[in-house]
Amino acid sequence: MPLASRSESNQSAKWPRLDEVLSETTSPPYALGAFVAYLSENHCLETLEFTLAAKHYCETYYSPVDPAGESIVTADSPAGIHLCMLFRLLLATYVVPGVPHQVNLSVNVRSSLLRHKDLLTPPLPEFLEPSIRSIRELMENSIFLLFLNSRATSSRDSASEASNSSDVRAHYSVTSSDNESTQSARLNFKRPFLRPLRRNWSWPPWSRQPD
Repeated sequence: MPLASRSESNQSAKWPRLDEVLSETTSPPYALGAFVAYLSENHCLETLEFTLAAKHYCETYYSPVDPAGESIVTADSPAGIHLCMLFRLLLATYVVPGVPHQVNLSVNVRSSLLRHKDLLTPPLPEFLEPSIRSIRELMENSIFLLFLNSRATSSRDSASEASNSSDVRAHYSVTSSDNESTQSARLNFKRPFLRPLRRNWSWPPWSRQPD
């Protein structure tokens, strides 16, 4: 195997998985704040936001339960009305064709979602499974790989430039950390669907069992 190919293979083996980044178990240069900032810079933040919004819907659906642990969501209950609002908001923000933050879904998946936009009863979390899986695969196989490559390259370049001075290394570390924290805070303020990122992730979101 050529040296370059071997080096790239070794590097990719050290890369974190998407779940690890989203659960905030990774360190710079692969921290969650850096990934959110990268998505924003490349106009792809809606892919993560859609996933978060769908996850929030799934978790909210299973929140009100009876003593047996079964969901007690009904059409006329406050929980049911709230869930219908969340579902319509999800569609209006990310699924309806032409909206500013429209996500890339197949015609069949998009049409299936839109056919239920006027439901009086909130759909089961499983109903969102095809769209969540589609967006996750899109994110994992494209923008996430680009992010990993960009951070690995940036990290190597920065390490090379800083190798002659510990002061330079310290300055880069502090500046990079501060920038990521500032960008993350700014994005969380402007994009409310990013706030649930501080919670623990479970995948797939619709597989969560009632507490």
